[in-house]
Amino acid sequence: MPLPDKYRPESIEDLILPPEIINQILSWMNSWKNHEETKKAIILYGNQGVGKTSLAVAIAKHFDLPLIEMNASDQRNRENMKKIALMASEYHDILQLNVKSPDRLILIDEADNILESRNPSKGGDAGGLAELLDIIKKARNPIIITMNDYYAFRRKNYAKEIISASIAIEIAPYKKRTEKNYRLFLDRLQERLANIAKLENINVNSKKLNDIIKKNEPDIRATLNDLELLKDGGLYSANVRDTHESIYYMVDRIFRSGNYDEILKSLTSMDEDPGFLMEWLDQNMYSEFNDPADLKNSYEILSIADIYFNRRLKDFSLSSYAGEISGGISLGANNHDVSHYVKYHFPEIIQKMSNRKSNSEKYNMKSFLDKISIITHTSNNENAGNLWFYKIIKKNDRLLMTELTKILSLTDREKSILD
Repeated sequence: MPLPDKYRPESIEDLILPPEIINQILSWMNSWKNHEETKKAIILYGNQGVGKTSLAVAIAKHFDLPLIEMNASDQRNRENMKKIALMASEYHDILQLNVKSPDRLILIDEADNILESRNPSKGGDAGGLAELLDIIKKARNPIIITMNDYYAFRRKNYAKEIISASIAIEIAPYKKRTEKNYRLFLDRLQERLANIAKLENINVNSKKLNDIIKKNEPDIRATLNDLELLKDGGLYSANVRDTHESIYYMVDRIFRSGNYDEILKSLTSMDEDPGFLMEWLDQNMYSEFNDPADLKNSYEILSIADIYFNRRLKDFSLSSYAGEISGGISLGANNHDVSHYVKYHFPEIIQKMSNRKSNSEKYNMKSFLDKISIITHTSNNENAGNLWFYKIIKKNDRLLMTELTKILSLTDREKSILD
């Protein structure tokens, strides 16, 4: 089990968050308990990995309530929202007819990733936000909504009404590095990592722990992922992984975990496009699978993913399907032996392009221009001449750049060409 899941906070006391944030949420939950609630939902927003979902889980345990969860891997269209969330929020347990207090807690995770589309066949969660608003209005149980990008969410249809019906709280372990909360965050996280390292027999000193924290702060999940890279004598450096999950770690999970639900969750937090992931899988497939039938089945799955990825130029929503399909390649390996050690190698085709910095920049440039051409319907040459425009957007319009990043799934490397 990955360290972020194995050591998920079990109680409110385990959360590395300022007490004022936790007290706000406890106060809101107590208002439900005392039938004095004025807002039926609460929005927890902030950077990924700071503990929004863990906070919701801890709150449910604190009040001894079952947690009804709908996360980003579920299709959150109108019908599914009705089936899962509406029944959970509007009605009490039929075995507890006389219950007066809330008997469950509803979690709508990563609501900013609900893509409203007029055409469900294009990959949107049609009617999802409209139904969420209706659920909040009729709720008889508290609803927690989490999201990473609160400001992008505000621009969606029905978002204004959802926000108006909710309390919005930014979840952040600190606001500025000069404040007391920042020092407390560093101390508590270093102590937590040291304890985990001891339990997992990871040989690491306090300086290296501090390096890991500094690189990833305030993302606790990313910090734990980096700590896991040190298991079994692994090496860590500031360049091992970007802000999100390590591609090396992701490849290992796809090949060996056998848990497709966990793979899908990891894919949502990986800052690499599906094409890059597929190159990694292709490079290491022969080393991982020894059985010819397993190799054949896995390549057939990867080839289907490749078809979807190449069709993204007509419909970019197909790009996410490519990632999800390639994440299941080990499902076709019935004779796969996961006991043997495999060292995964960087894709040779990309390595050749990246041997020199200039070639690496060309790769990022081409990848960025390919994506921009999807929405501009113009050639890469013409878009290259308009880079000045996108540089201005990145520098002066953060909200628009955030929206562009989400629509095109831009990675940090691709955005770096605008610096």
